[in-house]
Order: sequence, then structure tokens, then C-alpha cells
Amino acid sequence: MNLDLDRLPRKDPPCILDEYMITTLFSKLKASAETGECLACGILCAGLEEMRDRWDDGEEAETESEYLVNDTVLGINVRRGHSLRITLGNVGSEQVVEFYTLLQGDNASIAAFGNGRAVANEMDLSSSLDLAREWIKKCDEDHQFCKKLDELRLPTRVVDVGVDPKSKTVYLKETAETDRNPYMSLSHCWGLEQIITTTTNTLQERKAGIKLSELSKTFRHAVKITRGLGIRYLWIDSLCIIQDDKKDWEIESAKMADVYMNSYLNIAATHSSSGKGGCFAERWSLDSLNQVELNVGEDVLIEPDEDDDVDYKIYVRNGLHVAHDHFTRTMDYTNTMEHASPLLSRAWVFQERLLSVRTLHFHAEELIWECGSGISCECSRLEDYQWGDPDGLLNHRESEQLKMIYTSIRSSTATEIQIFDIWLELVREYCSLKLTKQIDRLTALSGLASRVATSLSGEYLAGLWSGDLPRALCWSRESGYQNKHPSFRNVDAYAPSWSWASVWNDRDDVPSINYDLIKVRGFVADPRCQVQDFHSSRSRTNPFGLCGDTWLKIRAPLIKATFHMEEVGTAASAVEWAQKQNISQHMRKTVIRNIVQFDEDSFQFSPDCLDTNSKVTDVTDGDSVYCVLLGHSKLTHNEYMAQWPSQYLTQADRIKSAEASSQKAAAYALVLAKADRGYSRVGFLAHRGGLGWWKGAEIHDIKIV
Repeated sequence: MNLDLDRLPRKDPPCILDEYMITTLFSKLKASAETGECLACGILCAGLEEMRDRWDDGEEAETESEYLVNDTVLGINVRRGHSLRITLGNVGSEQVVEFYTLLQGDNASIAAFGNGRAVANEMDLSSSLDLAREWIKKCDEDHQFCKKLDELRLPTRVVDVGVDPKSKTVYLKETAETDRNPYMSLSHCWGLEQIITTTTNTLQERKAGIKLSELSKTFRHAVKITRGLGIRYLWIDSLCIIQDDKKDWEIESAKMADVYMNSYLNIAATHSSSGKGGCFAERWSLDSLNQVELNVGEDVLIEPDEDDDVDYKIYVRNGLHVAHDHFTRTMDYTNTMEHASPLLSRAWVFQERLLSVRTLHFHAEELIWECGSGISCECSRLEDYQWGDPDGLLNHRESEQLKMIYTSIRSSTATEIQIFDIWLELVREYCSLKLTKQIDRLTALSGLASRVATSLSGEYLAGLWSGDLPRALCWSRESGYQNKHPSFRNVDAYAPSWSWASVWNDRDDVPSINYDLIKVRGFVADPRCQVQDFHSSRSRTNPFGLCGDTWLKIRAPLIKATFHMEEVGTAASAVEWAQKQNISQHMRKTVIRNIVQFDEDSFQFSPDCLDTNSKVTDVTDGDSVYCVLLGHSKLTHNEYMAQWPSQYLTQADRIKSAEASSQKAAAYALVLAKADRGYSRVGFLAHRGGLGWWKGAEIHDIKIV
């Protein structure tokens, strides 16, 4: 087997195409290894068989060799600068095995197998500090966006961890304007159990001293890490903000951007769902628990060159990927996020991640380093990762790493429309996260909004930017499994109906909002639609947080239509599929179609507020609604589908693309209902039939509240 990397064309800059894939059956690999003539086959076969023995030892049922049999298809991925990975593809199961060499001691590197780091089954303070120092040094010396700035003013309050690593006491310190020192910050989940906080009654007590035994496990670990890196001060939200003082909370929450941006390093207890979990714990991701470092060289002799006084050791382990999925967003990670990295599912932490210059994540699987120049990981598969798929599964160059998406805003070449696009993507991601108090929807994003505002010339309007109107109004509430609970508009939402922040539910799963249509099909504003005026009554303390009286005036084509709700039977093909999957008992026998009717034509739209049966809650069947035209798609449905390779299109896709309506650009409109002081939003309509409804429509001045 030829693993020569010279077969690979060199790319500048390096990309995921710097790789090649060899596909073969395990039986063929084994036969080649048994001849003794191919060193590469011998190494790979020995490693796979060692791993199979480990898997079989861990199985309780009689499922010997489930993953590795003679007919197992091996996808051998060789990639310059990275470990060699083999995907074992069987019917109903898939396993990834990773081969690599260690760059430490007298070990010699072998190009085809790349380099990796050992990942211990349990992280400890010493090893995490060693790796953190390595990454900090690289940031300070090589990264344009991460270089250490001059020491900036300390936050209003910090935890003084002292200079004695054995001290059993820390102190809450109130700082002065002239205080200049480096400090660390902490991102953590509060959890359901009460953690230590500062209140008006305990403020003086905290300043007098806090015993380490009073702190949660996560806080104690954060103190150890801070001391270990030689930093004296640590910012923790529950201790540094007076929790029962509304004015102090509003003032300090408005400073969140500066707190995290100026932090020397942000510590993230990513794997912990509460203060009990801490930072150091046994790795409980499936792959890291089953991981083992094996020296294949003990079974397959690798002769060094005569002049080389080195050891050739090749190691094999289960390929780690869960943390990679969470941070690169190249695969669907929603089913593992809550289990392996609950911190990343919290809305408040979203801006903490993006605003911090660099964050050290204690993930369930491995340590992750996230900074303004990329991502690195403990196993080394990600090393200054910026875009693409680190595991070579997806072939694209689009940056999916949130930190890099946000960092690009600061680029001198970034245009306002590019920044608006980035903001819409950040909003979509933010609205998929959990929030205990939904009144915090704008406040928990206010720090990020305040930083984005420095790159824009317009006004911030309850989660939207005035310069991106009317396009920014084209959001829609996702349906299906993304929104499991009823949604509604709270009278105390502190956001207008045309803002995505106005839609709530009664759980911590906030309603998922997206801008998918305009992202994939584009937006062209209708020349008849003009934003005339807007007003937002905002807090002086935090102008990017809660809004008071906020409205928008638009002059645009407006038509009066009728709302109808239809209950139709589930398609027979869907019922048949559910029966085959044995899930028909969970399928609804009827589905609700919420439609807008104009003259003799009707079209389904996306409502903002629905009950558990997907019925609209803010209008009733037969009510009058009003559709205001904003613009149309840049691509027709047919043009959009033409971008996909034909082999991915179903027969239904082809039939739909051939319809007359698919040759027209979809019209984008808001569905409104009359309100006390104008109109309020009901939902979003993307009419595939084009602009026909608004042909010759009267132009109206509309105030949306």
C-alpha cells in the first residue's frame, strides 16, 4: 500500500484537499500483511486487530468482531500534516481508528502517520497547565488577533486568588480606576443547585475573605488554574456582580464585552452542567473512555536508517471527533451537545466565547483551545483550525468556526453587508441555545452587539440593524423538532413584534429562529418598499439590552387577505414509512396548514406563535391579515435546485422544479394584524408564485409595533 505523501498536490494555503483516500476490504489488507512484503499493510492490520480485541473485550453480548470482519470496507484517509484515519464502514455501524506518532522524547515522526498528542483518560491540573502555556506562548508570539495587549483596567470587582498557591482563602476585591493587572475570567453553568453569590447583604463578607471550601468545585478548579498560570485575579459573574441589586446587575452586564475581551484567558468548564462538575474529571465521551495508546512497533518491526538513533513508534486509538464536531460545526452535533458540552448550549455563554480573545475549554472528550486565530485540541487533530472539515468528511472551504466568523468582522476589508450577513448567522446560532430567563434574550447578546456596533454606522434595533432593513425582517420561526414547545409574545418582552426577540416560550429552549431563505436564495429589496422612520427607547445603562417603546414605519405595497387554518390528513407515503420504522404511534394523523388567502389564491406561511398542535395563537380562522411586501429572492426555486448535483435530487424535487411557480423569484412579505398603535407581526410569507399578489397594490404608510 502506497502511503507516500508526495502523491498529494500541495495547496497554498493548505486545505482539506491535501489528502487522498484509499478504499479496500479488510480481507485484502490482511492478506497483504500476511505476506510480510508490505510494511504499511502490516502496521495497519496489526493496529486494527489490536483495536478489535479491545472492542470485543468490552462487549457483553455475543457480538464478536462486529466492527471488523473480512467484508468490512476500510476508508484509509491520508492527509499531510495530520494523523492517518481509517473509517470502518459496516451496515448499521461505523467506527474510526486513528494512527499517529508522538513528538516527544526520542520518538521519530513518520510523515504518512502524522503527529498526535496522547489524551489521558482523566485530565489533571499539571498536564492542562502545560498545554495551556504552550498555546498561550503561540498566541502571544504568532497570532495577530491574540497578542497580549498592554494591561487594561481591572473589572469593577475581581476575586483576588493571591500569590500563595497553598492559601485556603480568596478575597473579593473592589477595584479603582488606576488598577492595571492581568486577570482571568470563567464561563460556567450555574445549574439547578444554588451556588455561592454576592448579594447586598454578603458584599462585605466576601471582601473579608472566602474559604475555598465555600466555593463550588468549578470555582475551586478555576482558582487553581489561575494561580497555576501566575495570574492573581479572576472574574466570576456570580461573585463579581451583586445579584440582588438590579442597578448593579444592569451596569455590570453592560460591561460584559470589556470583561471578556480584556481577560488574559477565559476558562470554560465546558463539560460541566453545574458547579459540581468542575474542570478536571474523568473523560466520559464514548471515544475517549474507550481510547488506548498502543505501540504498534512492538508487533511490526520498523527498521530505522543506519544514521538514525531514534525509536519508531506508531500509536493507534479510537478517533476522537465529538469535540471537533461541537467547535467546527461541520457535523450535526445537537444530539451530543447537552451530554458532552452542556456549557455550549447556554445562550449567555455564546457572547463569552466570541468576545474572549482566547478560551481554554475543559470538554468531556479533550482540551480545546479557541482563539481569534483558530482552534487547537489536545489530540492535535485540530491545530490552528480555521475552516473546512478537520476529519476530511466534507469538501468545502466555508468557515464554520464561530470564533473565526466573528473575528472576520474586525477585518479591515469587511464591508457592512458582509457584517450584516455574519450577524444573521450569529443570531441563528444564538437562537438555538438555552436561556433560563427569556427576558434576557437581548441582554445576553448585548455585549456582542456593542462590539459589532463599532464596525457599523446604523442603529441597533432590538436585535436587528437599521442598515439591514428591510432584509433583516425576513426571519422565520423554525418548525418541527427544533421547536418542541408552544411559542407566544409576552407583553413584557421589551422587544417589538418585528424582532425575533419578541417570540418566547415557557421553557429554557428558546424558539429557534433562522434566516435560511435569504441566506440560500438571496434578497432583493422591492423598490416600492422604503423604511421611513424608526424609534427605539433604550436604556442609557445598556443601550443594547432591553427596549422600551420601539416601532418601525415602512412605506410599501400592502394587501388585505384572510387567514385560514386547514387540518389535513398526513400523506399516505409518510404513514407507510412510519409504520415500517415502527414509529407510527408517534405520528400525528392530521397536520395543520396555516394559510393566507388573497382573492381565489392561497399560500402557506410561517407563523411566529403556535400552540402544541401547530395552531396559530394570535389570530383566528377567518380573521383579516395584511401582507406588506419587502422584496423577493435573488434565485428562483429552479435556479436554486440547479446548484445541486443531479444525483442528490429526488423525483419529487425534479417535478417541483418543473412547475411554473419554480421559474419565478419568491416574494418576501410580512403577515400583519391590526394592533392598538398600528400593526403587529403575525408571521413571514415566502410566496413562490412571485409578486403577482402585489401587482398594482396600493402603497401604504405602515407603523409596525
